[in-house]
Amino acid sequence: MNLYKKIINGICSVFEYFALFCLVGMVVAVLIQVTGRYVFSNSPGWTEEIARQFMIIFSFIGIAIGVRDKIHIALTVIADNLLKKIKLPVEILGKLLVLILGIMMSVNMGLLFSRLKYNTLPGTGIPVLWIYSFPTAIGVLIALISIYQIYDHFKYGTDEQQKLLNAPPPNPNAEILPAQETRT
Repeated sequence: MNLYKKIINGICSVFEYFALFCLVGMVVAVLIQVTGRYVFSNSPGWTEEIARQFMIIFSFIGIAIGVRDKIHIALTVIADNLLKKIKLPVEILGKLLVLILGIMMSVNMGLLFSRLKYNTLPGTGIPVLWIYSFPTAIGVLIALISIYQIYDHFKYGTDEQQKLLNAPPPNPNAEILPAQETRT
């Protein structure tokens, strides 16, 4: 499973670099549009479309990275107040729901881009197939990330227990500071 996790993290790294490219592309496209509009009183029609597509791709990549790093929105109020016996099954259920979301996203986006594969974007002429292929790939990536997170839950326990396992050991050479007294 470590090899599986390394492969998924490698794929995520590639998508992170592509997200960086999309962010730079979006800034350049908006800069060209603003400069064209306010300096030359004529902006190219393709800049708004390109910036929008870069933003959409950037957002979907951010979703996958958020799932990988467990920084997405989660309702932890219920899970935090549950007994420790019930907490692990609730977290596994949450990961299963994210897995189902990833599968449904990739299946439905795949169906959508297979229907629209001959359409093109009006400003740039880019085939819509390319635009809908990114959410499809991100859905697959979210499903793959969820699989190894579910595996980690079965092997290492809850997210809280996994954090404790991954915490660096205390430094024995660290200077211990005396506790400060509180005055009332």
